Amino acid sequence: MNFTQNHLHFRSEDPDAAARFYCDNFGAVVVAERPLSTTKSIILELNDRPLMTISGRAEGEDPVPGSTDPRYGLDHFGFEVDDMEAAAANFRSNGVHFICEPWTMPSGSMVAFIEAPDHVSVEIIQRPSA
Repeated sequence: MNFTQNHLHFRSEDPDAAARFYCDNFGAVVVAERPLSTTKSIILELNDRPLMTISGRAEGEDPVPGSTDPRYGLDHFGFEVDDMEAAAANFRSNGVHFICEPWTMPSGSMVAFIEAPDHVSVEIIQRPSA
């Protein structure tokens, strides 16, 4: 068997705003939009690879609100960046909330956590140069 990552699926109170967030802050691209039950599904790619699907609340659903608190199950997902200072400046200029400001771990990696729409926690990491 051979598995490859296909997508992450997010429910959002405002799928269009959530999609814009990932496009504006990470360079994601909307590659498709299609009906999904009684809502819509927005498909994003990053660097020509599947990133995520974002959909809204469908009729009859009552999604549970998100939280950036540590949790069991999916706690956060991460992006690697080659310039943390530039990324952090870009996030700040876009009004993104930092859950944890950039800091350097003992390994030399720089790490920050930001809050995406619907209280999704996103880790940003810059590995030390070799």
